[in-house]
Amino acid sequence: MGVVVKKKQKDSPFTAEYVLFLGCTVPVRAVNYELSARKVAERLDIHLGDIPEFSCCGYPIKSVNHYAYLLMAARNLALAEEKGLPICTLCSACCGALAEANHEIQEDKNLRKRLNEDLSKVLGQKYDKKNYLLMHAMGACLGGSIGSPAAAGMLLAMFE
Repeated sequence: MGVVVKKKQKDSPFTAEYVLFLGCTVPVRAVNYELSARKVAERLDIHLGDIPEFSCCGYPIKSVNHYAYLLMAARNLALAEEKGLPICTLCSACCGALAEANHEIQEDKNLRKRLNEDLSKVLGQKYDKKNYLLMHAMGACLGGSIGSPAAAGMLLAMFE
């Protein structure tokens, strides 16, 4: 399913937890989208954690320097891995870029080794292939992974 689901007290039967990836565009061009997403998530008992060290996903430089893109994505994925939570993105380009990079890095052990050497040298981080991260755009978080449990919880609450 890709989400951390826990039993909740009285208000809602379920809650989900993600780290919210804002990327480089949302904080400067779509603050209203971030605020709306946070309010909706709060109302639905979805916890959106923050990682202040997150940076650009790498998508804007992907066509210019593929390795730099992968390094940027690997850094962000490693930060989320440290928290042990899946990533929820608001930007579809970020969602696609992180998912593609995650797949490419998992499939190529030589690339993964090189990226980990660079991450370790500069930032003291490591991308861990064993950790499975599921990236979601906000719509998928609400509609797919938690939509059914949330809808079931609301229906149950109506008939109690």
